[in-house]
Amino acid sequence: MKTIFKQATLSFALASSLLMSGIPANANGAAESTSAAVYKMNADLHVRVQGVFNEKTTGGVRLGAVIRMNNTSNHTLRIPDHELRVTTPDGFVYTLRPSSTNERGIQPDAEVELTYMLVVNRPSQISIAELSLIDVNKDVYPKQETAIFTVPIDAIVWNGKLDGFKDAALLKKWGESFTIPTLESPLSYRTISISTTNSNDGSDYVVKLLATNPSDRIETVPALELAGKTKTDVFTGQQVEANPVALQPGESKYVHFAIHTEMDAVLASLNVLTTETFTQAETNGTVKSSNFGIGKLNIDLAQDKPDVPSYAYNSRITFDAWNDAIHQDLEVALTELRVSDNADQGSKLAAAKFKFTNKGLTMLPIPALLTELQSPAGYDYTGIRQSEVQNSIAPGTSSVVNYTFALPVSETGETFMMKLQQQLSRNSGSRPESAYKSTIASLQVTPQGKEDRHKISLYPYTLDIKDYLLTQITSPDQMIAISYTYKLQMFLELNRDPRVLTDSTFSKLKFELVDPSGSILGSQSFPFTGNDRLVNGKQTLTFQHLRTDQIQNNVSVNVYESILTPSGEVNRLITVLK
Repeated sequence: MKTIFKQATLSFALASSLLMSGIPANANGAAESTSAAVYKMNADLHVRVQGVFNEKTTGGVRLGAVIRMNNTSNHTLRIPDHELRVTTPDGFVYTLRPSSTNERGIQPDAEVELTYMLVVNRPSQISIAELSLIDVNKDVYPKQETAIFTVPIDAIVWNGKLDGFKDAALLKKWGESFTIPTLESPLSYRTISISTTNSNDGSDYVVKLLATNPSDRIETVPALELAGKTKTDVFTGQQVEANPVALQPGESKYVHFAIHTEMDAVLASLNVLTTETFTQAETNGTVKSSNFGIGKLNIDLAQDKPDVPSYAYNSRITFDAWNDAIHQDLEVALTELRVSDNADQGSKLAAAKFKFTNKGLTMLPIPALLTELQSPAGYDYTGIRQSEVQNSIAPGTSSVVNYTFALPVSETGETFMMKLQQQLSRNSGSRPESAYKSTIASLQVTPQGKEDRHKISLYPYTLDIKDYLLTQITSPDQMIAISYTYKLQMFLELNRDPRVLTDSTFSKLKFELVDPSGSILGSQSFPFTGNDRLVNGKQTLTFQHLRTDQIQNNVSVNVYESILTPSGEVNRLITVLK
């Protein structure tokens, strides 16, 4: 094999003269741009420089390089044992070590990626200017060294996580499509959204990219890394999906990356890096692997506020086309959003009802969507889903799911952004699952007005308390001298949308007796289904064993919608009967 390369040396004359002047040559010997440079080792083997790495660490300076070697012949070729070297501007030369997992040969019409690295034990940073591939003939004395190619690399060296990009073409705007420079992958990407979740130990940013395969063959998203940059620091992220993301020809899929930061970190941009692995076999037989990233481009996070049209209640919600949470036969609509005061808790309560309708021919599961309500000032309030939900929906029917949001008393927004999100399946080594979610629909909504007793809406029910009468009953009791009982007689008109099925998971109507001082004397809750359900016509509710020792005058009745959530019972004030 060495003989072959020596015979090919003369054919490199034109290429070498171009290379030494800093202009790479393509497979035909013509000059082309550095980002697409192809260097000919011989007539059959061509090389591209994928990336060069230079980072100062506590253990020294890590120098690394990745090259891609292509075999254009019709037979398998052995990879020559050439040395890959980097040279500093002042003439110091460092020989990089090949990874022990590098391929030894290349199949016909195929290519391989080769990784090299060296840790230099020195306290100061190294500046490197050139990358050379050297054929070293040790069969003669003194040994002969022949430069296969020498590449100026000052403009393409990645100097670690705090490095920037000198080429303006590698600086992308939010929402701009891009491919990964130097990679053979044809996949293109576009930033879609970024969301933030705070926890006790920091913040989790989730970035959603749309990957598209324009080729005529199946392609897999390569090992990429997204790093979030602030003005002073960089936070490394990782892909959320546990399994490789494969795309059919012409297919698009979402890919998510999670970045954990300090609590007060404000990301300004994202670095996109390829993840490279260097493996070294130790003398004792053990194998040691280390990873390093090579920056490919930067994405500015500055983005215009999305123009989301006002949502019309009960209309079908449009979800992202490539989400995998909503079945194509499942129609979702927001039927109600109401905000009420929770004076006893010092907060406000927003309650939303979503209708899920099965337009298909088979049973469909109800997705466990996450919700977030964003105020005009940008504050996000996380929704709490009701505790129990129907598992599935029969064809041609609907089901309703409640979400509640705790808002501060100071929240006076008249419109809100309702975000519907899906839970992301997570990588086993990542952050807690609750941190990873992706917004798949956004609605600009205006909460509905306050209700009175003649027009109470708890979709799919509408309720009219036509008349009522609260009476007091005093009777002897064995345990105490006197027992006080209140009876509430109501004349109700209750209607339900027949297309929506309800069961015991649906919310209840809660009646609460309150004396003039605001003290609660007692309460009763009544479901819309089951034996004790509310019915049309006359209805008598009895409040016994009250917490009072005397008859109270001017007692009022607070009427609530009561929703059971994982955090306990949540009550939305509907009306007050006085």
